[in-house]
Amino acid sequence: MKNIFLHIVFCFASFQSLAQRPLVLLEIDPKEAGIGEALTITVKSNVEGEIQIDLPSGFVHGYNVMNGMEQEIDYNTGKVISYYYLSQTGAMPKAGTFKFGPAYVKKGNKVYRSNTVMVTIRKDNTPSFSGEELTAKQLRQPAFGVIEKAKSEIYEGEPIVLSARIYSRFEASHLENYMPYELDGVLDKHEIGNSSRILLEEKRIKNVRLFTFEYDKKVVFPTGTGKMTIDPFKLILRRGFESFPLTSSSTTIEVKPLPANAPKDFIGAVGQYSVSRKIQEGSFKQGDVFTLTVEVSGHGNLQNIEEPKLDLPKGFIVYGDPVVTEDFVFGGKGAEGTITFEFNIQVTKSGSLTLPETTISYFDPIKEKYIQVKTGSDVLEFKKDPKFNPVDDTKAIAQAEKSEELGALRMDEGNKDPSETIYGSPLFWSLVSFPLILALLLGVWWKKKEDMAIVGAQQQVRKKASSEVQNLFTEAENALRSGDFMNYYGFIEKGLLRSLALFLVSDDSVVLSKSEIFNSLEARNISTEKTEALKKIFSDCEQARYGFGLAPEERDDLVLRAKQLIQSITTA
Repeated sequence: MKNIFLHIVFCFASFQSLAQRPLVLLEIDPKEAGIGEALTITVKSNVEGEIQIDLPSGFVHGYNVMNGMEQEIDYNTGKVISYYYLSQTGAMPKAGTFKFGPAYVKKGNKVYRSNTVMVTIRKDNTPSFSGEELTAKQLRQPAFGVIEKAKSEIYEGEPIVLSARIYSRFEASHLENYMPYELDGVLDKHEIGNSSRILLEEKRIKNVRLFTFEYDKKVVFPTGTGKMTIDPFKLILRRGFESFPLTSSSTTIEVKPLPANAPKDFIGAVGQYSVSRKIQEGSFKQGDVFTLTVEVSGHGNLQNIEEPKLDLPKGFIVYGDPVVTEDFVFGGKGAEGTITFEFNIQVTKSGSLTLPETTISYFDPIKEKYIQVKTGSDVLEFKKDPKFNPVDDTKAIAQAEKSEELGALRMDEGNKDPSETIYGSPLFWSLVSFPLILALLLGVWWKKKEDMAIVGAQQQVRKKASSEVQNLFTEAENALRSGDFMNYYGFIEKGLLRSLALFLVSDDSVVLSKSEIFNSLEARNISTEKTEALKKIFSDCEQARYGFGLAPEERDDLVLRAKQLIQSITTA
């Protein structure tokens, strides 16, 4: 006993001494990612000093770096411990498993070392575009863009990763006025990773030194089949005060239909999936309702799957629709995670009953065939309940049909001719019809009155909104007179955006992106001359805000040009 006590005391003392030792901890989030997806690297230490990290070859540094200090209470000693941290972002441009670390903290003549972390970079769903596909014409330009796609052919329902890839002969500082690529027929698209962060990477393609980065990375789920065109993206690339406008090339995707003769238990899933189920624990008796939870896991178009079809024997009755719980995220493989379906089932029989296996089928685009997966079957025991009176569906239907026949006989009143009674006479129909016609006329009048009131209210709201929009241009003119040029350009932009929202969707509070605005104007057949003039005003405002001042005559004339252009567009 004494030895055990001494051993415990020794372990406790050792733990206390370890708690006081210098600590350097390296963390990577996430530990599994796709090519080009953002990684966050954090070094945490209770020693203040110079921090260095061993990073894999090829690691691309991001621009986001944070450092600071945080404090925690050591509940063993009651002391407050200060921790210093350094956090930075970056990405890996190739697939594989890489070792990050160790990290080192140098203080004076001493160096403290951290742990290492293994990170897996997936190759799947990475863009298939390679630098060798670039043309000689593109390589001669100072900057150009391409649309990267994971595949050229996909099946209906299969997700595909798209991104904007920008190449330049110079190190770009930032971009602006980005108008994204568009794919007709895509109703479901989701950003993945930190798609708006610029992570520059240097490459040598066909003996040309280029800087490149990925932008606006999305996973999309095209609808319909056939060849679909992805329209180019546009942007202005900046290097300090220099600007380089560019329009990317377009590309196409072939969406193939799924093979015919899908299995009966096909749930619309495309990708790779598994299925499991769980039955509510406990003892049951005849007539009880228990829950059956079916879980579908995997990746692909998980967000669009249908509920599994249960194959239940006689005596098992499903009550209502299942309760659906979703737990998935969007990434390089599409929607990845689980969806659970909780069914409520009543059993009208007693004894030892077998619940058959639950099956689902999905389409695997890699194997190009339908795959069936299933759970095991279960044997359940239900005690007999003498008070439970199960309803025989066959007898109930027969009884309902018999009741309908009896009702028809009663209504017949001995098969008399209706014209022999007052109910079939012209007087009867006149008395019945007059109030109905009067009520109908009153209803039409009242509805028209309500519609007029609604239209009047909408006109008042629109008139007020239009007045507020005009006030923005007035504010711009006031800012110009006072020399407040930053607010001058800001009021012009706000006036344009709210005027166009009022014109296009009848609600100036809706925030429309510039790509949405130009697409809507094109759909309304607004002339190219006017849309180009609008783009020029937006561009002038942005350039002015970023330090590229306009000539005084252009600056002073900008608000007038904006007002005249909006008047021309909205009254076209």
